[in-house]
Amino acid sequence: MLGIQKGRIRVTSEAPAEAYAPSEDKKAIAALAARVGVPAGARWFTYVGGFNPHKHVDAIVRAHAAVAKEMSAPPHLLLVGTIDKDVFHGDQAKIRRAISEAGTESLVHWTGFLPDGELRHLHSGAVALLLPSACEGFGLPAVEAAACGTPVVATTASPLPQLLQGGGIFVAPGDEPALEAALRTLLTDDLGRARMARIALERARALSWRRGAEAAMAALHEAAA
Repeated sequence: MLGIQKGRIRVTSEAPAEAYAPSEDKKAIAALAARVGVPAGARWFTYVGGFNPHKHVDAIVRAHAAVAKEMSAPPHLLLVGTIDKDVFHGDQAKIRRAISEAGTESLVHWTGFLPDGELRHLHSGAVALLLPSACEGFGLPAVEAAACGTPVVATTASPLPQLLQGGGIFVAPGDEPALEAALRTLLTDDLGRARMARIALERARALSWRRGAEAAMAALHEAAA
């Protein structure tokens, strides 16, 4: 876009915070799930982030509803993030309307903000993290979920297909049939999901803030030389 030669570009990456790791505490997972409205024994997907138009949360709601209607034990959907102090333009009315039209009010839960230490439990117990945005500069919520051993369904308009290659299913922005199919696959293909979960964890563990900082410092020294 800026016409800069590739040879002059250096890339640094983000990484999950130390709090994000697979939770082995089944009681903590179950207790937190119950607190946010998930009944005992039910499965769930997580979305983490803002509720802005480009996040396509309304598409998540529709895909979830379509798959839930096919299941005798429908999965729940957890929308994690602050709903009263959104920094960017919010789109909650559209999302709530999508939920109402789908008739999934009993399956979709607005959890509000959750600290990292709690969120890792929800990720660890989730079927997958959903992030089918129009675009993502990095996609940190997906990487954080992957660090908990959770596969992702994420946008191709991001670095995530490379960062978490093999650790989830990647869909083009706006492709709701593909999003729906991805949710269905993760709910029904236990072996495939387990393989993605394992790879997601490996990929997330390969990222670190130290390596990102070292790459940034090396670029600064190179530029100053």
